Amino acid sequence: MDTSTIPALSQRLQALFSEEASVRLAYVFGSQVSGKTGPLSDLDVGVLVTDSCLDDPMACRARLAHKVRSCADLDEVDLVLLNQTPIELAYHVIADGERVYEATRATRVEYEAYVLGRYGDFLPTLRAQREQILSESTNDRIQWYREALGRTERTLTALTSASGESKN
Repeated sequence: MDTSTIPALSQRLQALFSEEASVRLAYVFGSQVSGKTGPLSDLDVGVLVTDSCLDDPMACRARLAHKVRSCADLDEVDLVLLNQTPIELAYHVIADGERVYEATRATRVEYEAYVLGRYGDFLPTLRAQREQILSESTNDRIQWYREALGRTERTLTALTSASGESKN
Protein backbone atom coordinates (compact mmCIF):
# COMPACT_ATOMS: atom_id res chain seq x y z
CA MET A 1 0.00 0.00 0.00
CA ASP A 2 1.35 3.44 -0.83
CA THR A 3 0.76 6.59 1.21
CA SER A 4 -1.68 7.94 -1.39
CA THR A 5 -4.20 5.35 -0.19
CA ILE A 6 -4.01 6.51 3.45
CA PRO A 7 -6.85 9.11 3.16
CA ALA A 8 -9.24 6.53 1.68
CA LEU A 9 -8.18 3.96 4.26
CA SER A 10 -8.65 6.51 7.04
CA GLN A 11 -12.24 7.07 5.93
CA ARG A 12 -12.96 3.33 5.90
CA LEU A 13 -11.37 2.87 9.33
CA GLN A 14 -13.32 5.82 10.71
CA ALA A 15 -16.55 4.20 9.54
CA LEU A 16 -15.49 0.84 11.01
CA PHE A 17 -14.51 2.25 14.40
CA SER A 18 -17.61 4.45 14.66
CA GLU A 19 -19.64 1.22 14.75
CA GLU A 20 -17.40 -0.34 17.41
CA ALA A 21 -18.67 0.61 20.88
CA SER A 22 -15.42 -0.58 22.46
CA VAL A 23 -13.19 1.81 20.45
CA ARG A 24 -12.64 5.29 21.86
CA LEU A 25 -9.71 6.48 19.75
CA ALA A 26 -7.67 5.09 16.83
CA TYR A 27 -4.49 6.00 14.96
CA VAL A 28 -2.61 4.66 11.97
CA PHE A 29 1.15 4.94 12.45
CA GLY A 30 4.48 3.53 11.36
CA SER A 31 5.90 3.02 7.90
CA GLN A 32 2.59 3.38 6.04
CA VAL A 33 2.12 6.89 7.42
CA SER A 34 5.76 7.96 7.21
CA GLY A 35 6.06 6.71 3.63
CA LYS A 36 9.02 4.49 4.47
CA THR A 37 7.45 1.24 3.37
CA GLY A 38 9.23 -1.85 2.19
CA PRO A 39 8.26 -5.29 0.94
CA LEU A 40 7.64 -6.50 4.49
CA SER A 41 5.69 -3.44 5.71
CA ASP A 42 2.42 -3.95 7.52
CA LEU A 43 -0.30 -1.56 8.64
CA ASP A 44 0.20 -0.38 12.22
CA VAL A 45 -2.95 0.62 14.09
CA GLY A 46 -3.18 1.87 17.66
CA VAL A 47 -6.56 1.71 19.37
CA LEU A 48 -7.69 3.04 22.74
CA VAL A 49 -10.52 0.81 23.96
CA THR A 50 -13.03 0.80 26.77
CA ASP A 51 -12.21 -0.86 30.08
CA SER A 52 -14.70 -3.66 29.37
CA CYS A 53 -12.69 -4.63 26.28
CA LEU A 54 -9.66 -5.07 28.54
CA ASP A 55 -11.39 -7.89 30.44
CA ASP A 56 -10.02 -10.13 27.68
CA PRO A 57 -7.45 -7.98 25.86
CA MET A 58 -6.17 -10.75 23.58
CA ALA A 59 -9.66 -11.50 22.29
CA CYS A 60 -10.39 -7.79 21.90
CA ARG A 61 -7.15 -7.22 19.98
CA ALA A 62 -7.72 -10.26 17.74
CA ARG A 63 -11.32 -9.26 16.98
CA LEU A 64 -10.37 -5.68 16.10
CA ALA A 65 -7.33 -6.73 14.06
CA HIS A 66 -9.52 -9.11 12.04
CA LYS A 67 -12.01 -6.31 11.32
CA VAL A 68 -9.21 -3.92 10.33
CA ARG A 69 -7.67 -6.53 8.01
CA SER A 70 -11.04 -6.99 6.30
CA CYS A 71 -11.73 -3.26 6.13
CA ALA A 72 -8.26 -2.43 4.78
CA ASP A 73 -8.13 -5.50 2.53
CA LEU A 74 -4.67 -6.32 3.91
CA ASP A 75 -3.11 -9.50 5.23
CA GLU A 76 -0.59 -7.82 7.51
CA VAL A 77 -2.03 -5.63 10.27
CA ASP A 78 -0.33 -4.98 13.59
CA LEU A 79 -2.91 -3.67 16.04
CA VAL A 80 -1.89 -2.49 19.49
CA LEU A 81 -4.15 -1.58 22.37
CA LEU A 82 -2.97 1.86 23.45
CA ASN A 83 -4.27 1.17 26.95
CA GLN A 84 -1.46 -1.37 27.35
CA THR A 85 1.43 0.04 25.33
CA PRO A 86 4.63 1.43 26.84
CA ILE A 87 4.55 5.21 27.14
CA GLU A 88 7.31 5.62 24.54
CA LEU A 89 5.27 3.80 21.88
CA ALA A 90 2.08 5.65 22.86
CA TYR A 91 3.93 8.95 22.42
CA HIS A 92 5.20 8.01 18.96
CA VAL A 93 1.72 6.88 17.92
CA ILE A 94 0.15 10.25 18.75
CA ALA A 95 3.15 12.34 17.66
CA ASP A 96 3.92 10.62 14.35
CA GLY A 97 0.69 8.80 13.53
CA GLU A 98 -2.52 9.90 11.90
CA ARG A 99 -5.69 9.91 13.98
CA VAL A 100 -8.42 8.07 12.11
CA TYR A 101 -11.14 8.03 14.76
CA GLU A 102 -12.16 9.71 18.00
CA ALA A 103 -15.39 8.86 19.82
CA THR A 104 -15.33 12.30 21.43
CA ARG A 105 -12.94 15.23 21.34
CA ALA A 106 -12.73 15.09 25.14
CA THR A 107 -11.48 11.49 24.98
CA ARG A 108 -8.75 12.45 22.53
CA VAL A 109 -7.64 15.53 24.45
CA GLU A 110 -7.59 13.65 27.75
CA TYR A 111 -5.62 10.72 26.34
CA GLU A 112 -3.11 12.84 24.44
CA ALA A 113 -2.54 15.10 27.46
CA TYR A 114 -1.97 12.03 29.63
CA VAL A 115 0.54 10.53 27.19
CA LEU A 116 2.41 13.80 26.64
CA GLY A 117 2.64 14.39 30.38
CA ARG A 118 3.87 10.89 31.16
CA TYR A 119 6.33 10.93 28.26
CA GLY A 120 7.71 14.29 29.39
CA ASP A 121 8.17 12.91 32.90
CA PHE A 122 9.86 9.77 31.62
CA LEU A 123 12.03 11.34 28.90
CA PRO A 124 15.11 11.99 31.09
CA THR A 125 15.10 8.34 32.15
CA LEU A 126 14.77 7.15 28.54
CA ARG A 127 17.66 9.35 27.44
CA ALA A 128 19.86 8.12 30.29
CA GLN A 129 19.06 4.49 29.42
CA ARG A 130 19.89 5.03 25.74
CA GLU A 131 23.17 6.76 26.57
CA GLN A 132 24.13 3.93 28.91
CA ILE A 133 23.30 1.26 26.34
CA LEU A 134 25.20 3.04 23.59
CA SER A 135 28.23 3.70 25.78
CA GLU A 136 28.58 0.08 26.91
CA SER A 137 30.24 -1.15 23.73
CA THR A 138 32.07 -3.91 25.61
CA ASN A 139 28.87 -5.48 26.84
CA ASP A 140 28.53 -8.85 25.04
CA ARG A 141 24.75 -8.73 24.87
CA ILE A 142 24.75 -5.27 23.33
CA GLN A 143 27.40 -6.33 20.87
CA TRP A 144 25.27 -9.34 19.90
CA TYR A 145 22.27 -7.03 19.27
CA ARG A 146 24.42 -4.65 17.23
CA GLU A 147 25.64 -7.54 15.07
CA ALA A 148 22.09 -8.88 14.69
CA LEU A 149 20.89 -5.42 13.69
CA GLY A 150 23.67 -5.22 11.11
CA ARG A 151 22.68 -8.58 9.64
CA THR A 152 19.03 -7.53 9.54
CA GLU A 153 19.87 -4.25 7.82
CA ARG A 154 21.95 -6.08 5.20
CA THR A 155 19.11 -8.56 4.60
CA LEU A 156 16.55 -5.77 4.25
CA THR A 157 18.82 -3.93 1.83
CA ALA A 158 19.19 -7.09 -0.24
CA LEU A 159 15.42 -7.67 -0.22
CA THR A 160 14.72 -4.07 -1.19
CA SER A 161 17.26 -4.28 -4.01
CA ALA A 162 15.83 -7.58 -5.24
CA SER A 163 12.30 -6.16 -5.07
CA GLY A 164 13.37 -3.14 -7.11
CA GLU A 165 15.06 -5.34 -9.72
CA SER A 166 12.02 -7.59 -10.11
CA LYS A 167 9.83 -4.56 -10.91
CA ASN A 168 12.02 -3.58 -13.87
